[in-house]
Amino acid sequence: MSSAITATATFAGGLRWWDGIAGRIGTPILVVIIVCVVVQATALVALVVRVRRAADDMTTLVPARRGGPRAFVSDALVLTRRNLLLTWRTPQLIAAAALMPIMFVMLFCSVFGGTIHVPGYPNYVDYLIPGIIVQTSLFGGSSSAVSVADDLTGGVTDRFRSLPTHRSAILTARTLADLLRLTGTVAIMIVVGLLAGFRFHNSVLPVLGGIGVALLFGYACSWCFTFIGLVVRNVEAATMSAFVVTIPLVFAASTFTATSAMPAWLSGFAGTQPVTQVIDALRALTQGTGSAEPAVLQALAWSAGILGVSVVLALRRFRSA
Repeated sequence: MSSAITATATFAGGLRWWDGIAGRIGTPILVVIIVCVVVQATALVALVVRVRRAADDMTTLVPARRGGPRAFVSDALVLTRRNLLLTWRTPQLIAAAALMPIMFVMLFCSVFGGTIHVPGYPNYVDYLIPGIIVQTSLFGGSSSAVSVADDLTGGVTDRFRSLPTHRSAILTARTLADLLRLTGTVAIMIVVGLLAGFRFHNSVLPVLGGIGVALLFGYACSWCFTFIGLVVRNVEAATMSAFVVTIPLVFAASTFTATSAMPAWLSGFAGTQPVTQVIDALRALTQGTGSAEPAVLQALAWSAGILGVSVVLALRRFRSA
């Protein structure tokens, strides 16, 4: 009984409020105002619902970052294919990769072939080609610094980071693509060397092992220059940094002549640095000059050390950047 009386009083109060407002502004205007308020409230509720659904959809479309060896291998293969396709669609890079070994072999054979005589090598081209192969491996690795810096400045790396991609796979794909390009360049260089008079003087397995040692060194250098590219974060600076590192290592080595012919202050460094060790190992395996075991072990030790340190530093820099 009391609730009915309360409801009746409330309804009567509402009618008096309606009559008072309607009397002041008119019933049609009051109806329009109420309709507008209802429409606005409905639109606001619909907007809130759409925002919530969009947030749920984004959560569904962008899953959590994957981890584990399987995701690493899958992402690394996909990104390696992407890097190789970029190379294939850039004719300038393909032309440079094909012309560089031809230019080095023909130029150095013509310039140094008749002036440099190395004991134990009647044909200078047999001494030169292993050095040119290792030089190309070092130069090929240095291109990683420029590529990484270009991806950083161009925003490509940031886009990869925003995707559910394994972080380590991004850098691994870059170095794997550089290794495959280097393999093709070395193959062209060997063909050109054979046309210029170069010959293998050992069996197939040692020759393949020597080429593998050179490619491993190039892969280690690729990780080293990847770290440099992450540090400098600029294409021009990466180019100059790679130039400063590669030129002393290439020319202060047994690339073109024996280290014993160098000044005393330089021959000590030239005889122990990694480029000389890798070149000596490649010459021993391809030409059969003496025991190859000491040179191969030193070359593998240098390559493994450079690779291990560079991978750790590059991944740590990439994750903290």
